[in-house]
Amino acid sequence: MTINHLVLIGGGHTNVLLMRKWLMYPKLMPEIPISIISRDTQLVYSAMFPSVISKSISLDESLIDIRSLAKKSRVAFIKGEVINIDFQLKKIFLKNRPSICYSKLVLNYGSQTKISGEFEDLVNNQIAFPIKPFFKAYELIKNEDKHDSETEQSFVIVGSGLAAIEVVFALRKRWKKRSLKILCKLNKVDDKILKTFYRSNIEVVSKLPVEYGKILLCTGNSSPYWVQKYNSELDSKGRFFTDQKLRLKNFFGTFATGDCAVIKTSKRPSSGIFAVKVLNILATNIQKEIKGESLKKWSPQKFGLQIVNSYPRKLPKAFAFYGDVVIGPSFLIWYLKNKIDEGFIKKFRILDSNMNQKVKEGGMEECRGCAAKIPQSTLNKSLRSAQLENFATSPEDSVEIYKNNQDIILQSVDGFPALISDPWLNAKITVLHACSDLWACGVKLSSVQALISLPKVGKDFQSYLFSHCLKGIKTTVEEQGGKLIGGHTFESRSFVDQPYSLGIDISLTVQGVLKNGAKPWLKSGMKKGDIILMSRPLGVGVFFAAQMQNINLKDSSEEIMRNLVTSQQPLIEKIYLLQDKFGETFINAATDVTGYGFIGHLKEMIDSSNLLRKDNKLEPIRVLLDLFAFKAYPGVFDLIHKGIKSSLFESNKEIFDQIIAEKRNDRIIAFSKKNKVNSDSFKEKISLLLDPQTCGPLLICCAPKYEKFLKDEWYKVGEVIN
Repeated sequence: MTINHLVLIGGGHTNVLLMRKWLMYPKLMPEIPISIISRDTQLVYSAMFPSVISKSISLDESLIDIRSLAKKSRVAFIKGEVINIDFQLKKIFLKNRPSICYSKLVLNYGSQTKISGEFEDLVNNQIAFPIKPFFKAYELIKNEDKHDSETEQSFVIVGSGLAAIEVVFALRKRWKKRSLKILCKLNKVDDKILKTFYRSNIEVVSKLPVEYGKILLCTGNSSPYWVQKYNSELDSKGRFFTDQKLRLKNFFGTFATGDCAVIKTSKRPSSGIFAVKVLNILATNIQKEIKGESLKKWSPQKFGLQIVNSYPRKLPKAFAFYGDVVIGPSFLIWYLKNKIDEGFIKKFRILDSNMNQKVKEGGMEECRGCAAKIPQSTLNKSLRSAQLENFATSPEDSVEIYKNNQDIILQSVDGFPALISDPWLNAKITVLHACSDLWACGVKLSSVQALISLPKVGKDFQSYLFSHCLKGIKTTVEEQGGKLIGGHTFESRSFVDQPYSLGIDISLTVQGVLKNGAKPWLKSGMKKGDIILMSRPLGVGVFFAAQMQNINLKDSSEEIMRNLVTSQQPLIEKIYLLQDKFGETFINAATDVTGYGFIGHLKEMIDSSNLLRKDNKLEPIRVLLDLFAFKAYPGVFDLIHKGIKSSLFESNKEIFDQIIAEKRNDRIIAFSKKNKVNSDSFKEKISLLLDPQTCGPLLICCAPKYEKFLKDEWYKVGEVIN
């Protein structure tokens, strides 16, 4: 099936600039669905990476958030690694996920470091490592900081190109004492560079020293393995040949730019300058190709000006290279490079400030995922109005729909508007989120039925969205040991803008079976003396609200996305194994923390428990929380401090305000006396507890003696008191 679908392969500089172009000039954007597939959610601006290594700037200062830029540009972002492309069938094969069809393609996947045979074993033994991918190389460099000593073995940089030269200069600024050696071909390095090496105490060697520590490979570029099978279409450096219109000659509808391509009639060295120079022609030709119009030709310059920082200890200086001409080192050249780099990254920072201004003016988008719930006050008022009082006063995460002497079948329903623009990944997240209602009752998933609302788009693209949703649901359900047994679809009648994948709403009916006479965990079983344990950090709602404002949180993004697609079913299975081992029931009460935040869902547990205790003529219970015990995802408190919040936050705050409005001794939630903090800090910690969570933590109550068996996966946040 060939669908009307433009796909950008790779988060390289040209593709990032192309999305920015569409954002700034929407008339240039093709009027068809567009997706970008990138292995990383962040792009390191490569010209600034040596400055990151030298500690002249932070890593965050060099990053461009590809996912956020795609969202603002109305491009669907798909995090994935391409393992092959069938240019004849127009199908992209990805690692560990379904293939994607396209009609037009833009290749800008960059390159990987070329590793020669003499270094393969050293790389496999983690003695040598390539400069690309940058994130991994940077972590390895940081790990070497502790070895900045004259007594340590030499750190060796391998390479004769400008990248190796600039990196070794950056490392000398980073490490003042450690021995640095650069293994290069002397005939390829200018005498001015060699003299600066000497002044910077960098030793030049022609072969690997007898003794050395780690080795950093800056040995040129090579193409990914899947590209190499198209050898007849590649130059000696593994780059696809294109015509002057930037198209691959033998593969219709495919453009290629950047380090992965070269015009056959205008061969040139790799240089980031061409990513900027080619942009206007590429944007124009993509649109013309889709419209069936004649394309424009591009003739790149033979050489581009390249500037290399030398990172001296005092006044900053740099070299300028243009062909065989080398000038410098000079402060003026450094100043020019600094202005160029700042100007490039500023193009994307301006977008950030524009988005922040929009938020200040009240233009923030409504949150998705579980933050799209209606407020708890609205829900309960409606339930009572409909004479469904018991659902408001004694809510449970799952309900019994069948029971015999041995088995109990429990069922729940959950769903939300698409949280992210990748239909397959969004479906996986939705399944795991829905399953948490079963896990909160101590039940494993057995079967699922799906209700899917699709946007009103072309039939072929609608089929693409639907099939990827179903594949995501089916795969995830089967990974939990369950089965997808049916469902229903309908087409949305509301207006949907690109990316169309965000027009998908998925709701799931999930069922689980409790066997061998086991009883479900309820919210209403809290007992005096119980401790309260949680399985995950908080802050998902704040994180996605920040993403709407293009606020960069690399560390948080990685951990949150990893948790969103990680099942918590093994936690439940381990509890049952422990209960079988000791012949005791551990869990007195449980729930999952989702849209109403920790406070909202804890209140449901307390109210349900007290209602049951009242019927049994027992004293009501309260909960004492330790504010300092709660875990947040990296950077979340910084976001809260900036005033970032989910669109459901204010209604969740009403729940807390009602609790605090009670007399101190009547409040069902109290805080440990050791939690003495100033007013602002207290508000920020409470904001975390009110944040809506998608695929949030499970929350359990048990006797204190069981904590030592659970502490590896759970952490204590409070206790139940009278």
